[in-house]
Amino acid sequence: MDDSETMRYIRLSDHPFARNQATASQPIHPGQVIFATLPLTTALLPSTEGQRCDNCHCLANDRVALLKCSGCASFWYCGVNCQITHWKAHHRRICKAYNRYTISSGYQALPVNEKVDAMLLSQLLVQVFPKDDFSLPPLAGNDPLVTSKSADVPQHIARECFSRFGNNNFVLHSHLNTFAHGVYPLASRLFNHSCIPNCVVKYRITRGEPVKMEIVSLHEIAAGEEITIPYLDPALPYETRQNALQANYGFRCACLLCTFEKRIHPIPSLPQNTEEFAALTKQLQTFTEDEDETQDVPLMLSMPAQLYPLLNESYLPELSEQFSHSSHEGEYETALLTGRNLLALYKVLYHRNFPQIGMHALELAKTAWNAVVTAGPDTPPSQLQRFEEQAISSLTTARRVLQNYGPEGDEGGPLEEILVLQELLEEGRKP
Repeated sequence: MDDSETMRYIRLSDHPFARNQATASQPIHPGQVIFATLPLTTALLPSTEGQRCDNCHCLANDRVALLKCSGCASFWYCGVNCQITHWKAHHRRICKAYNRYTISSGYQALPVNEKVDAMLLSQLLVQVFPKDDFSLPPLAGNDPLVTSKSADVPQHIARECFSRFGNNNFVLHSHLNTFAHGVYPLASRLFNHSCIPNCVVKYRITRGEPVKMEIVSLHEIAAGEEITIPYLDPALPYETRQNALQANYGFRCACLLCTFEKRIHPIPSLPQNTEEFAALTKQLQTFTEDEDETQDVPLMLSMPAQLYPLLNESYLPELSEQFSHSSHEGEYETALLTGRNLLALYKVLYHRNFPQIGMHALELAKTAWNAVVTAGPDTPPSQLQRFEEQAISSLTTARRVLQNYGPEGDEGGPLEEILVLQELLEEGRKP
């Protein structure tokens, strides 16, 4: 999709509460990229600095060695072209002051996300006012790295911008792992939030180029229907979502999911009896097995009331931690049990094509395959068959969801892993 097609599928219309809404100008099919845009500026998270190019954010690997800026020794580049691009854009005005700023008590006191936003605002000021005379500011917590001596960018304006800045930035991720923040003003202007979005955001990383944002559809969208994206994870607890949206964006969500969760709030506690709990999780798996391919809302909206305790906010993080721990420790039987429960819960919380479902299904398929290849000689054939069937079933789900999501992030990744695992399974099933 080139710049001339950016608004091909979208038109801006009035909204009863928000400023405007982006609506579909024509029918949109699942997996369709309906919008693409480049950032004004991006900045890496502190945890990824030195691992990725500070300009294009490509990941260092056997073929890509990063070069360190000789001035500040804090920025890294995949090549001379990226270093020159970054230097001309803003780094030449920031380089000398960067280390003094980042060791200041004000900067160190900031939460991680605000540290990244402070860097973004500093870079943006330099780009918007390239001829202004900047110097190191008073090192207060909400000051940008650069400030102006002229009247063009008074300090109070910079501080006011910072107070609103993070609300309009995007979290960049590769294979759902966060690595940076970015300023994509057109996307901020166009798309409203929903906890039941019909589109999601992904990022394309290409060496030597800015990270491109793409909006991809989850399901069929009719002409005239509003196009929405999630501002936060729809699987977060209801109150957590509402408080975050109110604090960061100034509204409380009233989508179908929030209306439903408000009605059943507070969520009942999980049963303490082991047998009752096992029966409940088995019932959840049965409920989610027969997926309706035409359903465009999470299964939560139609789940029976007796399953509500599994929506308790403590259950999802505990289940996720149990699966991750047992899978990495080689406790594959336990991992497969908790992994199946987690997949069923994801199907309740998310739309059937939401990328988190595909990513977990892929992890579950890999876990089942690991159970096959590490099985001892005394493992019953019926158990091996069960592992293989679980791997195939999970891989089928992963392939459906992640092919709809499409290529994103760093090269390689889930789509290639699916192909490799599929070949392994096919080879393993040959007589």
